[in-house]
Amino acid sequence: MKILLTGSSGFIGSSLKNFLEKKRVQAISYDQKDNILNFKNLKSKMKGATGIVHLAAMSQPKSTFDNPLGCVNINIGGTANILEAARQAGCPWVIFISSREVFGQAKILPITEKTPRKPVSIYGITKFAGEELCRAYSESYGLKTRILRFTSVYGGQDDKLQRIIPKFIILAAKNDTLTIYGTGHEIFDFTHIDDILDGIWKCMQEVEKSQKLHDDFILSFGKPVYLKDLAKIIVKELKSKSKIKYITGPSYSTNKCYADPKKAKEVLSFNPKTNIKEGIKSVIGEFKEKKII
Repeated sequence: MKILLTGSSGFIGSSLKNFLEKKRVQAISYDQKDNILNFKNLKSKMKGATGIVHLAAMSQPKSTFDNPLGCVNINIGGTANILEAARQAGCPWVIFISSREVFGQAKILPITEKTPRKPVSIYGITKFAGEELCRAYSESYGLKTRILRFTSVYGGQDDKLQRIIPKFIILAAKNDTLTIYGTGHEIFDFTHIDDILDGIWKCMQEVEKSQKLHDDFILSFGKPVYLKDLAKIIVKELKSKSKIKYITGPSYSTNKCYADPKKAKEVLSFNPKTNIKEGIKSVIGEFKEKKII
């Protein structure tokens, strides 16, 4: 395999690049400096690629909320560029990394691939549009596409330190207050980066072999955790004296989302192994080793 990997310097992208290198897969990096909206440059980098994993996107909730036009241009325009460049270059498949945000605030949980997609945020709408572009390119041009949706990925030194698990670990290590935006009953299923990388790899193998043009999968651990319990696990693990404070949350993010990864387990043989307590222990250990805490 020779894979074009967009978003290769981001949290998941950099982790995937290291993972693929260990698998002796050549990963061609494509990132912000290369400009996902530069079609000519993108097409030239695609030469000889046997597949594309498209991670590049504006994704941070606050940045996408504050800059909706940039979010639309990069996320929808960039995905359109990827698909059209793949079509013109004869690249056989694209794996598009989407998000749980396409489901918005789902009325029935856990979400599955059959849950109605009703995004409520600009970011969610751009990911929904990307999914539909993938489907249309498969149906119109025979390009094989796969959609992967993740739920609350965490873990490893490349994680953004302002995200909830690393942020809480850093604060708890200093005995500072942990602030939850909401009541603490916000609920998510946190999925460790190692399980996500395994799921992407298995999807790459499936799309290589399968004749099916288009499919979608949710990659998640599948067991939800309340934010108040997440904070307590971190405080206990660090033997911290941190207090937990609750304040009114922002309007640009969903507050309940957990998934059933049954389809990915059946079709991809996806087998998530890291529960939240083990995952937090792992992150704390790595943060101590890297002197982050």
